[in-house]
Amino acid sequence: MALLALALFIGVSSASFGGRALLPVFGAVALVIIVARPEYGIAIFLSTFLMAYPKWLQGSGYLTINNVLGGVFAVLLTYKVYREQDWWFIRVPEIQLLALIVAMFYLSETFNAPDALEVSLLGAGFYFAEGLRIFVNRVAFTLFFINFIRTPSHVRMIFLLALGFMMITALTGVQTVLLGGGLRGYRAFTGAEELVAGQAGLIRAAGNPNRLAMFAVIAISGLWFLIQSLRVPFARLIGVVAIVLLSLAVFLAASRSGLIGLALCGFLIVADSGLSVRKLATIVLGGLLLGVLVVQFVPERSLERITNIPVVGSEVSDEGEASIERRSYAWEIAYSLWKENPPLLGVGMGNWSVARFLNDPARSAGAPHNSHLLALIEGGPIVMIAFMLLLWRTYRNLRVSEHYVTMPHFPLAELAWVVKAARISLIVFIFFTLVADLYNLVLLYMLVGFGIVIRRQVEAVVQRESLSY
Repeated sequence: MALLALALFIGVSSASFGGRALLPVFGAVALVIIVARPEYGIAIFLSTFLMAYPKWLQGSGYLTINNVLGGVFAVLLTYKVYREQDWWFIRVPEIQLLALIVAMFYLSETFNAPDALEVSLLGAGFYFAEGLRIFVNRVAFTLFFINFIRTPSHVRMIFLLALGFMMITALTGVQTVLLGGGLRGYRAFTGAEELVAGQAGLIRAAGNPNRLAMFAVIAISGLWFLIQSLRVPFARLIGVVAIVLLSLAVFLAASRSGLIGLALCGFLIVADSGLSVRKLATIVLGGLLLGVLVVQFVPERSLERITNIPVVGSEVSDEGEASIERRSYAWEIAYSLWKENPPLLGVGMGNWSVARFLNDPARSAGAPHNSHLLALIEGGPIVMIAFMLLLWRTYRNLRVSEHYVTMPHFPLAELAWVVKAARISLIVFIFFTLVADLYNLVLLYMLVGFGIVIRRQVEAVVQRESLSY
């Protein structure tokens, strides 16, 4: 009767007041779940970065679902530290690097931001505050992740959730093009406002075709190692079909960097696991199926664009030449901005567009399409080096963990596929940082979290086994 009354209340309230009537119910249920099972709360937290929730649930201003979750986890972490009296995470080098990056961004904005009057006239005064707030959210997510994701089952759950989000992203983009939509009518594209009918409320993280292609490539690495760990032939077959569709998404996105990333991912997978007769047959059959789908469904304009890779091949079209010219020009502007900056500071997080517009004779505010260059201009050389060290530390954590979990009788051998997939995903991500602005993408901080958590679990097992002898 209680459940029936609750259902009746929700139904009547929704009909009378719309979706906002569900907000207290959703909030109460979510709070109970987070307090009882924080790992599920991390899953919800991750989804806030990747999903476009209904508007009534998104909130507004600083009272957003993301900020509310952050506040709840801050309370939980405070209680956890009080109870355990262990500040171990402060000593983690990755967290120290992230704290250094936040500090340098703040100092850059304080002492070297673009002229306040000019910024106000442009109406761009919110860029720094919003950019730094988003970055601090990522840092907080990493902090909560490493404190509340504690077991191998937690790791697998979060990894599978992220894998599912990325697959939905790519496949939604495929559907968009097949239904006659897409960016400029031919490129796979998805975002909170650009989803096809019936897809509202799904993925928002792939705001452009190149990023969609990156998600597809990274999902391929995760899915490949997942199906290698499965023993059910039908599940393997479904996985191979999904990989083919994800590869098709790269072609439909008409992303040249995506195609290079796909080739890099394939090379890394083969280099990691080698080629057996069964794997070779799987790759050949998958390649044939992909070839058929590309010929049948990829628009000719997409094929022309994706195969027109600048500096590769003897012929480069006007579009390829224009791409090189735009990037070269952006790098020249970035170099001039860097020379004008103080030795250790940048222009402040989120201020690239304003700084470029004020200094570019062409009055362009285009992105630099390079994460390291953007970090250098907005945060200074210390920030750029700190991000590089963060990537190296994460790779090192995953590599050390892989050494142990790939041992057949190691207690955490069940995580072998996750570690392999995360390592290759990180390498692919590093490649994409060379051609896109990705340091604010939650995927990086999830990989950082995986590296820290899995290595701690591995070292705990090794320590216990060494003490048992």
